[in-house]
Formats: sequence, C-alpha cells, structure tokens
Amino acid sequence: MPDNQICLDKTDWSIIKALEENARSTFTEIGQTVGLTAPAVRERIRRMEENGLICGYRPVINYSALGRPIHALIELKLKSGSKAALRSEFSFLPHLKEIPGITHSWLVTGDNEGFIETTTATMKQLDAILVKMNELGFLTVTSMVLEDSGKVKCEPL
Repeated sequence: MPDNQICLDKTDWSIIKALEENARSTFTEIGQTVGLTAPAVRERIRRMEENGLICGYRPVINYSALGRPIHALIELKLKSGSKAALRSEFSFLPHLKEIPGITHSWLVTGDNEGFIETTTATMKQLDAILVKMNELGFLTVTSMVLEDSGKVKCEPL
C-alpha cells in the first residue's frame, strides 16, 4: 500500500456516506447514525481532512432553478495547425474560467484535450460558448444531458 494511501474502516465509510447525504449534519447527528460520540466523529473527520481525503464542502447548485435548464457536456479537441495547438496544453484553462455558462472543466488525456460542462438558459447561449471554443482553436462535440442521476456515492471497493 502506498505511504499516502488512507485506510478507512467501516465506521469511516459510514461517516463519509453521512457527509455525502448532508455535509451540514452536526457531529452529534452523524454520531447517532454511526454509533459514535460527537467528539469521536469530529476527530475522524479532522483526520480525513488533514490526510486530504475530504477536500472541502460545497453546495450542489440546481442551475435549472436559476433559469439555466440547458445542460451540456462538450468535448474539446485542438484543431491541427491552430494557435491553441502551438501553446502549452494548460494555456487554455484560464480562458475557460472567463466564459459565462461554463460550470466545470477538465484537462484530460486521450483523444481529447479537455471537457467542459455548461449550463445555459437558451440554445443561443450554448452556441455562443461553442463559437468561443472555436475561436480558442477547438473542435467540439456536444452532448446534451437529459437526466442527471446526481453524484455517485463513494463506497469501499
């Protein structure tokens, strides 16, 4: 086992499951679920945070409630001979953060350079994102999200 790998017992996994269901649960509430005292839960969570297993707590945003029901995943592939293809593969990442409607981006290996996730109110706004990707030197393949099953729970293998 690598030195940096964290060993979790059944109780740790139960704590993670409780946090995934509601990261705002109190230590007491989690303790009642997993059979520990609040201080014991707090210590286990602190250990998982310090070891880098738990990296943060974030809200889950329902973009449809914000009037952005069009949800798409877009593959990014550099056009051969484009200016972007001549730059470092990381140089396009800062540009993506500036584009309204992009909610997530990934730099990947394989046939594509990256993927972006978008949420927009209209197809015209989605088209504007695709035009911007073209201007940055990317060919795109767009897939519309029809149904989101939500985040898959983290469980022991």
